[in-house]
Amino acid sequence: MDCQELVKSTVMELDEHSFYALSKAIVGEFLSFSVIQENEISKSVLAEKVCDYFEKLELKTGKSFEKHIESYMSNIEAVVGRRISKAVQPAKKDATPIEIPRARKYYEKALSIKNQRALSPRQLMDYSRFMFCLYAEIIKNKHKEIDNLNYSITCLNPDVIINSMKNETETDMLIFNTRMKFDIKNLYSSDTGTFIIALIVLYKLLADKVQGEYYHE
Repeated sequence: MDCQELVKSTVMELDEHSFYALSKAIVGEFLSFSVIQENEISKSVLAEKVCDYFEKLELKTGKSFEKHIESYMSNIEAVVGRRISKAVQPAKKDATPIEIPRARKYYEKALSIKNQRALSPRQLMDYSRFMFCLYAEIIKNKHKEIDNLNYSITCLNPDVIINSMKNETETDMLIFNTRMKFDIKNLYSSDTGTFIIALIVLYKLLADKVQGEYYHE
């Protein structure tokens, strides 16, 4: 999958309301136009801008677009995976096994997609839906471990999800120092690329729900 494939299947297919919401969320903070006014931004203009951004990101980081997709998926996994309950194994061999938590099953479904090669835009959307529904439940549970989730797309609020991601922290175990998980102060960084991809897929997921195009609710 290259950037053109992604934007053609997402940005270019958004309904007017969803496109306006995405444009408001992504232009200004992550992408900017020096000449075109906000009310003049069309789907094709925004799609072209997204592709231009990732072309520059590839040049500055030396990583292909596919590698930035991998970074996106790994970044989302990092904030979700540590908060998913695991099945507790019984102490005795003959004891009844404890059922695997529903959240864990959906998390593993997402990982099975991530581990495939040459992902399609549809597979990326499926992965994102699994992970963001899990993350929405984690946010609802005050960032504590979860064992269940709401798999309805209606639970996805891009503003809430993006703001939560901005506040994620991680601990450097070597120096026991806590720092922000994502550095989006640098426009041309893998972290900023992650946020741009996240916004695009989130608004596409919501648009598909509104248009009745998304399956297996």
